Amino acid sequence: MNGFLNDSFNRHIAADILSHIVTKVLECIDLMREDCENNLKKLDNNEIVIRDYLYCNYLNDDTVMRSINFDNYRFISEVPENYVDNKPIGRADLQVFNIEQFRHRAQYFIIECKRIDGNLTLNRKYIDEGMRRFVGRMPKYTSYYNMNCMLGFVVKNIDVQKNVDSLNQLLQKDYTDIHVEEYLYTWRILRTYISSHGRVTLIHAFPNCVSLIEERPI
Repeated sequence: MNGFLNDSFNRHIAADILSHIVTKVLECIDLMREDCENNLKKLDNNEIVIRDYLYCNYLNDDTVMRSINFDNYRFISEVPENYVDNKPIGRADLQVFNIEQFRHRAQYFIIECKRIDGNLTLNRKYIDEGMRRFVGRMPKYTSYYNMNCMLGFVVKNIDVQKNVDSLNQLLQKDYTDIHVEEYLYTWRILRTYISSHGRVTLIHAFPNCVSLIEERPI
């Protein structure tokens, strides 16, 4: 993976590059979970808190990036996206650039972060405030490579496949405005799925973050 190619590179190469990115992000989450468990560190059950901890301590740390052989990529957090009349209509959780192609401002992938706990509320949020930002009738995010990532932090011990089935059922029943050619199905990387929405494809990764979460008394 030496970097993004020119504008004409095909979908298969885009999938390979994004798969590599997702693999390394999941590796960072594994490191984060191990470090937090060893240091008895807990995080609030909040997607921004989890994302920021991941970004500050791993994705934006040169030492960590070198240690996992991923130093040629750069992540930028909470980025204004898709300007209309000089105002952004969205804010991406993470933009991912290859440092060799950083001068090309439009050439990046987006990773949108959400929590998953097996319940309807967060599943709807995953679609409404996550997937829809890429593939709704009026997308809030650009999609230079027509392929991006949803990162679903799993914050309760659930059957991920069963929850993916629930997401697919919601898409079929309640979100007919979102064009779906292929519903979420198992992808090449452990803990990931892929869905096709015509021009845009989404990779969905569901890392286990249960041990990271601070349990609050009811």
